[in-house]
Amino acid sequence: MNVPAPKVPSKKPSDNSSSVRVALRAADGTLRELGEKDLYLETSNHKILKFRMLAKTQFRDKEGENYRDSLLKPGDQLSVQASADDPETALRVILMRAGTQVERTAAARPFDHDSVKTPVAADMHSAGTMEEPVESKGSGNSSSGETSSTSINPPPANAPANPAPEDLPKAASSPDAATPGTPPAASSGSTPGSPTASAVPPSSDRFKPLPARLGGPTDDIIESTKEATDKLIDNMPSFIVQQNTTRYFSNTFPAQWRALDVVGADVVSVDGKEDYRNITINGKPSNRPVEKSGAWSTGEFVTVLENMLSPYTAAAFRKSTDDNIGGRPAYTYNFRVQQENSDWNIISEFGAKATPSYTGTMWIDKETFNIMRIEQQAGPMPPDFDFDKAETVVEYGFVRIDNKSYALPVHSEVLTCARGSAQCTKNEINFQNYKKFTADSTIIFK
Repeated sequence: MNVPAPKVPSKKPSDNSSSVRVALRAADGTLRELGEKDLYLETSNHKILKFRMLAKTQFRDKEGENYRDSLLKPGDQLSVQASADDPETALRVILMRAGTQVERTAAARPFDHDSVKTPVAADMHSAGTMEEPVESKGSGNSSSGETSSTSINPPPANAPANPAPEDLPKAASSPDAATPGTPPAASSGSTPGSPTASAVPPSSDRFKPLPARLGGPTDDIIESTKEATDKLIDNMPSFIVQQNTTRYFSNTFPAQWRALDVVGADVVSVDGKEDYRNITINGKPSNRPVEKSGAWSTGEFVTVLENMLSPYTAAAFRKSTDDNIGGRPAYTYNFRVQQENSDWNIISEFGAKATPSYTGTMWIDKETFNIMRIEQQAGPMPPDFDFDKAETVVEYGFVRIDNKSYALPVHSEVLTCARGSAQCTKNEINFQNYKKFTADSTIIFK
């Protein structure tokens, strides 16, 4: 989860610098993508504008206080201000409000970067003025981007909200969370329709092949993450954990989720293989195979991580803005897996299977290099397949097994939607009470 940045008062310009007043124009809309050098904004008429970012670009909240750019997410409602003489360069980015879940879902959808326009004066409205420092002759100091400025003019109240079905929300913190400090985590795999939430949409050139596998200079963070994941999988003990899955259905747009049932199970993991025992539906024992009872997913513990970092998957990674998750600093990477290398099997209740390409984002703990969150969003499905949308998210937490700490799944969500309709199912899965498992274990959950 994100940690709010403290508000930092703006500094006054130094005595040996002067300033000029710059006329501003602003475009208001929804953040679609934010990179190191570019910002993509969708306006109320669904036009996407590309702004150039500079080191001096200021990020503010609507009260005018400094705001950390790493906290901005696709779907947030912004006002981007630029000089009337140079509308392409963002001088100030103002967060008017955080995006709703519907707005985040809509903003996470891929868009054609080739069709994006550079802003012109006609795309923007007048936004008052701001003062820019001009260094006096002989002065060795410049207060670029940190000088006081005129008050912020808020944009009109008609900020756009792109309609879309409710997507997978950020996962909650684990009730089993323990002090971090050892092996890394394992993750999720195939599901009957499992996908990823609010992943940043990739551009055609946004992802670079992972150099360590495909040649070129090594990304040290990814390599350290691979080592940590290998170590976790090699040293992971056999364990048993209680899994509770609440299944939802919606046939409206936007989605209005209605709970269908709650499936309970004891999951035994031995040598990376999962066995589901003591299955109940709404608290009553069930002899029916759980995968035949409705939407179901497996592989959250090892499969996803193992496949994602495998040389056979050849995932292409691109570093994104650092973030926080579970109150801990994290690196974030966007990734893409081509269809021919995909390991993600999506199976419908009628037995049909699709293995689509997918994109997503992963969060890596800076201290341990454990993967702490993975989001995946399926690419195009075969035209005759039952689903046309699939997403999944798995969140990890540090849990204790036999007095050692491991980063293991604590929450997962799966979303699938029937082709050409608003009919969607969503599974919310919680894992709790991790315990070491031996052949003669007797486990009673309370």
